[in-house]
Amino acid sequence: MKKKTTKICMISSSGGHLKELNELIEISEQYETFQITEKDKFSNIKIGTRQYYVNKIDRDEKNFLFHFFILFLKIFQIFAVEKPKVIVTTGALVAYPACLIGKLMRAKVIFIESYARTETLSLTGKLVYRLSDLFIVQWPDLSKKYSKAKYYGELF
Repeated sequence: MKKKTTKICMISSSGGHLKELNELIEISEQYETFQITEKDKFSNIKIGTRQYYVNKIDRDEKNFLFHFFILFLKIFQIFAVEKPKVIVTTGALVAYPACLIGKLMRAKVIFIESYARTETLSLTGKLVYRLSDLFIVQWPDLSKKYSKAKYYGELF
């Protein structure tokens, strides 16, 4: 089957966020897709035809702001080459720069809140809420609390 030409960026932090994103792997079979994630033990999960890896950073680390700025630059470089039309993300930290840069480049943003978030949004969810074109939650009660949120079921 010939892939559709809309280019999609699948981006998430490693670990559970990446495992949730991997549940949408069919998208990469239908569309031109590339992946951005953190380089670690979950790097064997590959979505799309191209993978890009960024350094894992933590909000509590000493040089967080510097590393976060570097993350913005790295994602900007990737997007300058790839020019995605859609960004699909399950969060966390790595997702915010991608969503912000993507919106500036007129890409559509689809954010899927973590299955672990049953009562409130994650920090990334709160930051991306206004930027998103489609904001998906995996618990029906969350869709009642946040007017923009849509519930379509769970990824797992």
